[in-house]
Amino acid sequence: MAALSVALAGMAAAARAQPTPPHTKVSLLAETDAVRPGRPLHLAVRLQMEPGWHTYWRNPGDAGLPTRVRWTLPSGFEAGEVRWPYPQRFTQGPVGSYGYAREVLLLDEVRVPASPVNHEVRIGAHVDWLECQEACLPGKTDVSLVLPVRAAAGPGPDAAAFAEARGRLPVSDPAWRFGAATAAGDVVLTVTPPPGTTVSDASFFPVRPRLLDHGKPQRLERTAGGFRLLLPRDPNGTLAQHLDGVLVAQSGGRTRALEVDVALAR
Repeated sequence: MAALSVALAGMAAAARAQPTPPHTKVSLLAETDAVRPGRPLHLAVRLQMEPGWHTYWRNPGDAGLPTRVRWTLPSGFEAGEVRWPYPQRFTQGPVGSYGYAREVLLLDEVRVPASPVNHEVRIGAHVDWLECQEACLPGKTDVSLVLPVRAAAGPGPDAAAFAEARGRLPVSDPAWRFGAATAAGDVVLTVTPPPGTTVSDASFFPVRPRLLDHGKPQRLERTAGGFRLLLPRDPNGTLAQHLDGVLVAQSGGRTRALEVDVALAR
């Protein structure tokens, strides 16, 4: 009996020592079913979070860490910058953060040389992320895929997911005009949408981590030409020369994500 108790205790200790299974599934996707010499290859790291869990945007806000992707590519291949779909805001008490629930595709474009040396290529990525619910857990994994090299390529099995993810990427639209200034503890973002555009709600996600107070609500006020957002400043932060980030606006039953990079008047 004593031996059995010792064995059970050892098994329990071993179980406690096992790493916690991640709550995020990570996979590597290609938009096409082949690599074309001299043509860009569109890839995505897909993170699928369990219900109640989330990962983080490029600026995580008050808490969290952005997902990091490190590519392993064949000779002559070159990756670009990760493109981030617009995030959502998470709050817990006074803490505000920016990230993704359920699923996100982090897109990248890889330059392919004109004459790959092999008939197929292996592409890999090391992914580090932080997943949070009430508590936060770090995760890391290596993912890879093998694609043939052909003169022509068709859509891959995940091509529709790429199209959906591109619809969530912020865009630059000169028809939307922006201005920014500081006033009474706020950064005021003034927005003039195209004529006839009605905006029912809007949120701003800053790229700079120490400019705004991420935990405080943003206030929308209507103006004659559009609206303005009052964005509470970080009391311990420093002002920048520019306000850059993503404006997410609800208009006509659809969501618009717009790149903002405007001088910040004082």
